[in-house]
Amino acid sequence: MKQVSKRRRHNLALFILCLIYVFILGLFDNYFDHLNYVYFAILTLIFFFSILSIKDTKNKFLYLPLIMVTLTWVAEILDLPYLTEISIIASIIFFFYIIIFLVIRVASSKTVGPLEFLESINVYLLLGIAASLVFTLVYSTNHDAYNPPGEVLDSHTDFIYYSFVTMTTLGYGDITPNDSLARSLSIFFSVAGQLYLTMIIAMLVGKYLGQKTLNDMEK
Repeated sequence: MKQVSKRRRHNLALFILCLIYVFILGLFDNYFDHLNYVYFAILTLIFFFSILSIKDTKNKFLYLPLIMVTLTWVAEILDLPYLTEISIIASIIFFFYIIIFLVIRVASSKTVGPLEFLESINVYLLLGIAASLVFTLVYSTNHDAYNPPGEVLDSHTDFIYYSFVTMTTLGYGDITPNDSLARSLSIFFSVAGQLYLTMIIAMLVGKYLGQKTLNDMEK
């Protein structure tokens, strides 16, 4: 029970940090010159709370975020493009690991409660953040990969916006993919976002109804 309580707290903290990263920081994009540092600070906290949310695993892969955070901050402060790309790749690998782990844990859970719903929401938010990093990486290697609404895509907000617009298949069309790799990745994340929503809802509802039926039978 104590372990579940810790998991709930860590996942709640991760949920709040993801909300700040995705929804709140973009509101200040035009008001602060060094908002990038705030993004990296929140992203660092997301790394660590992602670790805490799955800390019952003993996989040595979890040492990667410590190296990754160091690379990210050094690359940002010293403005080293190649090191920035390496840190983005490490971040993408890390987030997909967390996503896969949480999906497996929710799928293998025998009951459905607030914790399982919270973890499911965190997976979707982390998938959107991972997608934004993938799009950032593609754009950093090829500035013609996307048609921006202005002259350039120069903020975290642009890529976060594009990733969630793509995942939800909303498609406003103000930012569009311009080459084969960018288009393929956009298709992948649009399909992944829709498949995840339909599958996780079906799974949670099925588990909940089965749990309710079992409780009724026991009464």
